[in-house]
Amino acid sequence: MKRFPIFFALLLSGVLLMGADGCSSDPNVEGAKLDLRNKDYDRALENLDEALARNPQNAEAYELKGRVLQEQAFEMEDVAAHSEALTEMLAAYQEAMTLNPESAGDIQSYLNLAYVNEFQRGIQAFNRGQNNNDNAEFTAAATYFGNSGTIAPDSAGAYANQAYAYINAGETANAIGPLESAIEKGDTQPDTYVILADLYRTTEQMDKALGVLQTANEMYPENGDIAAQLLNAYVVTGQVDEAMAAYQRQVDADPENKLYRYNYGSLLLSAENYDGAIEQLTKAVELDPAYASAHYNLGAAYVNKAVDINETIGAMDDDLRANRGSMSDADIEAKETEMEAMAEQRKELFANAITPLEQAKSLFEAAGEDASAVCQALFSAYVQTGEQEKAEALTECTGYDLN
Repeated sequence: MKRFPIFFALLLSGVLLMGADGCSSDPNVEGAKLDLRNKDYDRALENLDEALARNPQNAEAYELKGRVLQEQAFEMEDVAAHSEALTEMLAAYQEAMTLNPESAGDIQSYLNLAYVNEFQRGIQAFNRGQNNNDNAEFTAAATYFGNSGTIAPDSAGAYANQAYAYINAGETANAIGPLESAIEKGDTQPDTYVILADLYRTTEQMDKALGVLQTANEMYPENGDIAAQLLNAYVVTGQVDEAMAAYQRQVDADPENKLYRYNYGSLLLSAENYDGAIEQLTKAVELDPAYASAHYNLGAAYVNKAVDINETIGAMDDDLRANRGSMSDADIEAKETEMEAMAEQRKELFANAITPLEQAKSLFEAAGEDASAVCQALFSAYVQTGEQEKAEALTECTGYDLN
């Protein structure tokens, strides 16, 4: 899952922080410069604190304090202490630039180096997490990438990789904010949108998931993964009309795509548009005769349509019984003729369901998958078409007790 936009090598990792020291009128600042060269960071910070206590407007002291904290931070192994030092570094640099805007160029160079080194720490911790299956290292990597983003707030890559580190650490909820920041900072990778939408979905934020996927779908209209997630989001949020239109666009754009046909047919099936479902699912199994789920849903579409007709026949029969005394012989005959025609249609639909359901049963069983739901639908089709022996042979598969 990691994605490291490594646009740099380790060329900078050994670079020392060298500033244009010059001479200072403050003896503590001069002492701090010597302490920095000797890597006596604590003594350097003491000197600088004394200088700033005397003159809180000393921009040079703040800049030097940032440099001391930067070098000290990258010699620290403890993640928390390292991060705290970086926070103090940023505060010192910011104060220096406020007091002396002309220092911004030099300070930005120091910050660029800090970003590179911090990002590299994130990579190394992430790799240790992968190599050792160590969630603590992934969490550390997330901290380092987060620090990188704080140092360079416009770095989309820092936020994206922080999110991936959290996900690998099993801290998925913590990944949402960094992914949002990555997109805000200009990350346009399809995976970023898909993963963020999935995290929204798992945290029951479906409106946000839908918004992210709509944006991604506009950016990548040919991306099947994004389209599939968007369609599912429409269905989950009850926006069936939008889902129907989106599925239709997919099929129109690529009519030979079995997945698009299957998805559209399955949605039509759930919406009880059985004729539309039969059309799409028939095409899906033509494109792939081994598409077990498509065979099953096609058979289900025939069965469900037959069941609907059966319910209509039952209602008509009840009405006829209740009103026969007030009806003419001609009206009674017409109603009975209509019911007989519908009964024949019902039987034909059950018969049409048999072949795809038999195919689905064979394919599910060959793949070692549970075929009980298929067998139950097939049982009904056999019974309704008078194939009682075949129905009884399915008893074990259906789980029915016919005794």
